[in-house]
Amino acid sequence: MNEVLNNIYTRRSIRKFKEQDVPKDLVDEIVKAGTYAPSGKNLQTYRFYVMQNADSIKNLQDVVAKGMENPAYTLYGAKAIVLVACEKEAVNGVSDCSCAIENMLLAAHSLGLGACWINQLKYCGDKAEVADYLESLGIDKDMQVVGMVGMGYPDEEREAAKRQDDLVTYLN
Repeated sequence: MNEVLNNIYTRRSIRKFKEQDVPKDLVDEIVKAGTYAPSGKNLQTYRFYVMQNADSIKNLQDVVAKGMENPAYTLYGAKAIVLVACEKEAVNGVSDCSCAIENMLLAAHSLGLGACWINQLKYCGDKAEVADYLESLGIDKDMQVVGMVGMGYPDEEREAAKRQDDLVTYLN
């Protein structure tokens, strides 16, 4: 099978990671794949903020837990987190960031890592405490975090979810 299609068909969202740290060069390669995502008018509206420090990831998790009003919230034990953001006013920003996130998910899988698209900042990123925290990281309040990519060495295997039969309609 074509190696690109095989990577697409075998990628799974991983939500359980081993304690092993992810080498910076792998994270750099994954983020680079994100920068190669298509973007409307090639404006490349996406921006990437990388965390690999365990204390920083824990602080982010705690802030998101408060923002979501869910004290049990976790970032699945990810060893690296990439926050993908764009200016709130960017017309194609959410689409651009979504393409970048998918590129990173596929890149992580191709490099033997597990990854998961994490959405919670989309829902609580504008809450004052969360927005202030993000600003303290260097993410201006005129930016929105479209999603995060949590990654690490997978500590689970996942089966593909059944694909729905009615997803495609051919139009003549």
